[in-house]
Formats: sequence, C-alpha cells, structure tokens
Amino acid sequence: MDRKIFLFILILISLLCFSQGKAPSTIDGLRTDSEVESFVRNNTFGTSDRYSRFILKPVQRFTGNTTGISDKLKKVADSLGVTKSFYKGDFDHNGLTDLVFIGDDQSCQGISSDTKEPYSCDSSINLILDLGKHYTLTSVNPTYFNFAIPLVITIDGKDYLKVITEENEEDPYSDQYETAHKLVSKILDYQFDGLVEYNPTPSHHSIQKIEFKTDMCFGTCPVFTLKLNTSGLSEFMAENYNFFKDGDPDFEKKSHKAFKKGEGTFKSEINRADFQNLENLLNYLNFTELKEHYAVNWTDSQTADLIITYDNGKIKKIKDYGLSGTYGLKRLYNLLFDMRFNQDWKKVK
Repeated sequence: MDRKIFLFILILISLLCFSQGKAPSTIDGLRTDSEVESFVRNNTFGTSDRYSRFILKPVQRFTGNTTGISDKLKKVADSLGVTKSFYKGDFDHNGLTDLVFIGDDQSCQGISSDTKEPYSCDSSINLILDLGKHYTLTSVNPTYFNFAIPLVITIDGKDYLKVITEENEEDPYSDQYETAHKLVSKILDYQFDGLVEYNPTPSHHSIQKIEFKTDMCFGTCPVFTLKLNTSGLSEFMAENYNFFKDGDPDFEKKSHKAFKKGEGTFKSEINRADFQNLENLLNYLNFTELKEHYAVNWTDSQTADLIITYDNGKIKKIKDYGLSGTYGLKRLYNLLFDMRFNQDWKKVK
C-alpha cells in the first residue's frame, strides 16, 4: 500500500474516533436500578464494606422521619421531578461520566416502638466520580443525619449538582433556643478533591497563619492543635486519639511509622504547596463572609475552632460544633486533619 494512502487512512480513522467522542464507560452503560445497585455493591470504596449491601431507593420510598427525609423535602423532590434513584453527569469536569445515587447503606439500625421490629434509619446520597484509572466516592449528605435533594443542572456547558436541604435556624449561642427549619438551596462544585459550594468569584486574601483546634467528643475523636505558618516553623500538638482510628487496623501502624512515640508536640516547615492549597480553598470559600458559629442539632459531637490570620494581621474566627458548617468547611477540615500525617513533623517533646 502506498505510504501516503496508509497515512491518510490512519488520519481518517483518528478523526472518525474523535468525532464519536469518548468511549462509553461503565457508568455510561448503567441503565437500570439493578445495574447501578450491582455496580455500587461490587466496587470497593475505602475500608468500609457497607456499600456491599447498598439498596437503591428514590426519595419517595423512604418512610418515617428517622431517615432525615421530611415530608417537606419529599414535596420538593416531587415538584422538581426528582423521582429516580440515580442520575448522571460530569461533575468533576474531566470528560468522564459520574454517578449520583440515592438509597440506604444500612449503616443505621433502629427498633420500632410499635412493632419492636428492627428497621434501617439510614438515607444517603452519594457521588461516584470516574477519575479514569479508578473511582472515588464521596457523600453528598450535608451532615450524617441530614439529607439533600439532588438536581443536575448546567452552568456554562458544565454539569453541577444543585442540592436542597433543610437547615435549623436556631442559634445555640443565643438566650432563646428555638427550633425552626428552612429550605436551603446550594450549587456544589467538585474542587480540591471534594465537594464545596460553587463560587464563580473567589476572594484573593493573603493568609499568613491557620490555627485549628479540636476538642473531645463522646468517642475517639482526635484531639489536637495545628498552628500552620506560611513561613517559619509550624506546630502540631497531638493530645488524644491521633494515632488510632476505629475500623481501620492499619491506621495506627501507618501513623506510628511517622510518629513512633505517639502523642506529643511536633514541629516542621510546612510544605509550601500544601499551605497554598489551603489558602486557595479558603479564598474559594470566601472565608471572610462565613458565619462565626455553626452547630449541628444533636449532642456528643466534636467542636473545632478555626482562626485565620490574613492580610497583614486581620483575624477571622469560626467555631463549628459538629464540623459540618458548610460543604466547603468540611473539605477544609479533612485537609487539616490530613496535615497531621503528610508533613515532615519532628517531635520536640
């Protein structure tokens, strides 16, 4: 075959393949509830196996208030046409199809006061992202006990998740502690390897220092203080449960590999790229406009105190009981928790 003809055929084949778009992925091929359920159950996500028994359910099939789905939220779902148990879209904007699915992972069990029979009190909405070589899963629930109605929307040709949640309006720091509920709508963006509130106009503050302190909870919540400086030494003070994690027997081994003597005080020059990532996230969240107090409406949770020094001495303080103030703050807390183990800390006492 003539060399020019051969090259022309190769170019033509490449153009035809490109014109057809990307090759269909496994998620693209999922059509029914049973296919999605099987896909979710047969994939491994972290150390938990609870998704191996996941049951798909649309919002309308959940009964009772123990699941966190109120009649008000069900009416919202009906009005928006959210009647399916799964939806698709490219939510991390990498050209691959992702999966949002609703159902029951059976991680919460209760006993009926009437029949004395066990029942599941779980309701969850999750997002599986196709990263090409592997999948990653993240919860879309605003808190462990709250639910969000998902709606796939498009902004400037890109897919986003819009969620409608019920939030408590009470202020636990006020003299009058009253409970009221309001519907809140948020658009979520997958940024910084997690879900955060979509923000087309991030701020541009210069951050000099981030201080983060956690306290005890009813359980084994890690208690520690981080003092992260953009320049100079930073400090990690580990008080309790920093090298132990329920349900993960390898965690203690991995953490002690870096911190062989356990709890104590550590110092290090923080990796500049890691600090810059925290600064970029805080600016994406427009941190100066966040509230000073957040709180979940249950007890025995952990409190976090966040102090940000920025723009040559200005201070922003946030106290968050339950560590669930916003989607963006939850992502920030996860990154700060990780900072305990991904820096070159040296024990000083």
